[in-house]
Amino acid sequence: MTTVFRVRLLLDFVAVGLIIACLAYWWLDNRTHEVFGTVLFALVIGHNVFNRRWYGNVRKRPRDAVRLINILTIICLALAMLVMLATSLLISRDLFAFSALDGAFAVREIHMFAGYWTLFIIAIHLGTRWTVVMNSIRSAFGLSTPSTMRTIVFRVAALATAIWGVKSSFEMAFGSKLMLTYSLDMWDFNESTFGFFLNYASIVGLYATLTHYVLSLISMGRAARTKAPGFG
Repeated sequence: MTTVFRVRLLLDFVAVGLIIACLAYWWLDNRTHEVFGTVLFALVIGHNVFNRRWYGNVRKRPRDAVRLINILTIICLALAMLVMLATSLLISRDLFAFSALDGAFAVREIHMFAGYWTLFIIAIHLGTRWTVVMNSIRSAFGLSTPSTMRTIVFRVAALATAIWGVKSSFEMAFGSKLMLTYSLDMWDFNESTFGFFLNYASIVGLYATLTHYVLSLISMGRAARTKAPGFG
């Protein structure tokens, strides 16, 4: 695993952290929110530049269920990010105030909803790339030798994160926010800032874990059918 790849992976996780930070709007002042958002879009552009070969090869690769899900996820993520970018320019009060509209309450709502959907889709996208992420972590820490105990620890950690993610989904009313409905929850940052980030990080972990294991089951089923007598 090259150093460049590790840096790219680190920047991807920084981007996820920035999205969660941007959701903590009432913890930040508006200027900081816009700075974080601008840095986020710069990282997204960099991510796409680094992975530009993927777009050129997408038609050449076989399109099984796993790859189709990956392609669909990337398309949805691109759309959500474009909505966030367009609406952010229309409601900016500091960095891009020259492009803002007066009022624009509905645009602010769309921007907020797009932010929650972006986090959700990124979690799924992370799940589609989870094997790559884990291989990078093993390489970074020199964990090349297989270990049953380490595998158990990782899986228990994933299970604990998923359980906490379920709890956090209800606590943060995440489903309501994805369904474009209003919720009365308002996080008290005076009481706990860390809890806000922990909850949303666990939500990302929940959907990334679910995606990874669902895709693993699909791949295992396909492999079993391929090996079955008389297949094809």
